[in-house]
Amino acid sequence: MLARLRSWWQKTSKTLDAVIIISLVIVLVLLVLIVLGYTFNWSWTGLHGRTLYDWLQLLIIPAVLAIGGYLFNYTTGRNERQANEQRAKIEREAAEKQAQAEREAAEKRADTEREIALDNQREAALQVYIDSMSELLLEKKLRESDEDDEVRKIARVRTLTVLPRLDGNRKASVLQFLHESGLIDTGTRIVDLTGADLSKANLSEAKLHEADLSRVNLSEANLSKTNLICASLFEADLSKADLRQCGLLESDLSRANLTGAKVNDTLFYLGVSLEGATMPDGTKHA
Repeated sequence: MLARLRSWWQKTSKTLDAVIIISLVIVLVLLVLIVLGYTFNWSWTGLHGRTLYDWLQLLIIPAVLAIGGYLFNYTTGRNERQANEQRAKIEREAAEKQAQAEREAAEKRADTEREIALDNQREAALQVYIDSMSELLLEKKLRESDEDDEVRKIARVRTLTVLPRLDGNRKASVLQFLHESGLIDTGTRIVDLTGADLSKANLSEAKLHEADLSRVNLSEANLSKTNLICASLFEADLSKADLRQCGLLESDLSRANLTGAKVNDTLFYLGVSLEGATMPDGTKHA
């Protein structure tokens, strides 16, 4: 419909232009005839006895048509140009918005794909670790090994290597596996976790009673409602960790770093050893 109207207007504009040009030519011819007729007193022109008012009546109609047609054509053309410019602006803005939306969608898809790929890598790393540790337990007799046996060193290296590659939930899976396998019990520890990266581990409600977590990095870990009864957290980094409603009865937190940790007031009345520990407010416990 718009295309038809545009085509009709283009044809009409051409017609109006022709009318204007013809009108102007007629006016010019009449002016020339008038001047020459008066100058040479041509009787055949019928100019003799004509007054200025007569000429105004004669010329006013084509003049009005010419001027009116020109003004109408000029105004309509300008409005059409403005409308075209406005449409072009709207279409350009719409195209830019669509392009921006497509870019954002592509970035989100790329982020999602990267996150999925990273999560798959973490899961694969965890499965490889569990499989390798199971082999050490079943085939290499890790539980029956002596303190200086090579199998213990291999188990420690594999554990310390995999933890930084995992997220909080999978770090918790590793620690739970070690605990349930009897590899990190206090007094009979087989896998030494000194320096292990368990930061931001999600250990909420985990059962880690009597676990040896000495000198482990548990900064920002979630230990809320975790069972750490009789556990060793000697010199552990518990800065900014969540220890609310955590079971710490008879546990050892001596020289641990509790700076900024979230704790209950009952922490100090549960037989917990806090000798030399840095408390949540930054003070040293006697």
